[in-house]
Amino acid sequence: MNSVQNVWDAVYQKIHDAYSPTAANTWFAGAQPLVMNSKQFKLQVPSDFQKEIILSRFYEQLSAIFESVIGFPIEIVIFSEEEQEERKRIAERIVDYTDITRHSLSQDDYTFENFIVGGSNKLAEAACRAVANHTEDSFNPLFIYGGSGLGKTHLLCAIRNSVRTKNPGMKILYLKGDDFTNEMVEAISQGVAARRAFREKYRYLDMLLIDDIQFIGGKESTQEEFFHTFNTLYEGKKQIVLTSDRPPKEIKTLEERLRTRFEWGLIADIQPPDVETRIAILNRKAQDLGVELTPEVADFIAQRLKKNIRQLEGAIKKLKALVILDHVEVNLTSAQTAIRDVLSDNVTVPMLIDRVLKEVSSYFSLTIDDLCSKKRSADIASARQIAMYLIREMADVSLAQIGDVFGGRDHTTVLHSVNKVEDEMETNPSLKRDVEEILHNVKAAGEEN
Repeated sequence: MNSVQNVWDAVYQKIHDAYSPTAANTWFAGAQPLVMNSKQFKLQVPSDFQKEIILSRFYEQLSAIFESVIGFPIEIVIFSEEEQEERKRIAERIVDYTDITRHSLSQDDYTFENFIVGGSNKLAEAACRAVANHTEDSFNPLFIYGGSGLGKTHLLCAIRNSVRTKNPGMKILYLKGDDFTNEMVEAISQGVAARRAFREKYRYLDMLLIDDIQFIGGKESTQEEFFHTFNTLYEGKKQIVLTSDRPPKEIKTLEERLRTRFEWGLIADIQPPDVETRIAILNRKAQDLGVELTPEVADFIAQRLKKNIRQLEGAIKKLKALVILDHVEVNLTSAQTAIRDVLSDNVTVPMLIDRVLKEVSSYFSLTIDDLCSKKRSADIASARQIAMYLIREMADVSLAQIGDVFGGRDHTTVLHSVNKVEDEMETNPSLKRDVEEILHNVKAAGEEN
């Protein structure tokens, strides 16, 4: 077999031998082979519906047929002509939309001056200004918590940028919690000298700013290393600022000795902005993007988007896209169109999958990359199985498609995971509570949108 067409011809003949003429002609007629390598065979079919039927009803037998023809197992990747056309249409518009979205702030642009202060974030903002100005030694550590998209990263970067401007010689470092873990693992793998360099990098700082510290929860070696780093900096009267999506006492699998240290200083929360703050944010984002926003339109959007700042920024970007691409005016009608995706109850499958991944990773203090990786530690494997189960329960997708979400895992792996969670929920009340709480969080995320 030395051509992709020859392989497909042989497979197609076996399909006719395995199924009735009606089934073979109905579901495989019009299929065209695209490309083959040692790992994948890519096949295009005329419609999305035809693709779904093949994946859900025939994929396992089709895989066996391919293996019998070429002599080794191979992943079958199926595209539809409708998908290809949609990708082409999106590609034709992507350049224009990229120009619109390019105006997002970079980390170097985050300052206290462009942070909108309201009742929901006043304490956190004031504490961060105090830290940046070295006016309050008791705010050490400063621990800020709140939901995604409420401005925690903005405040951390504002501290860093302010301190760098006023005191260029200070050693200050900002990073994500999972980056600390990744660097530590890399240092361990490279030997004693690398580990010593890693420790020196963190323990001789003047200020350490860590975003999403909850991601070190459940990672024993990372917590051990961070415990000593924290002690060294704290005892040297060096500033530590941490953010999380929840207060220290609610971070699952966080060691007690770290939890108590995180509570030594000031804990400040950030809540979703009130309507006045949301209007101020909308007006600032509109000004940055060159969109003329009337008070009526600003109030309309602010009354409907209540969850976080990213929603508000997304609405303004979408509104500008409508103005540029569809030549509409900024009014209540175009504003309603701009927020329709956020308000719609008809959640797309990709959006639902994204919500499941976010809620599962947050619940177990992992990253989405952890869930979709090849890592097999017990905590990650268990969380991954729950995510597979929830996607299977909530979304109309095949086992093979779920496998693609998790790094191209085989459909049999997905089926095993789904069945395992189903079986264990009957005898394990703790697991059942976890699944039910995550399910509630996924649905709540949709309602808040």
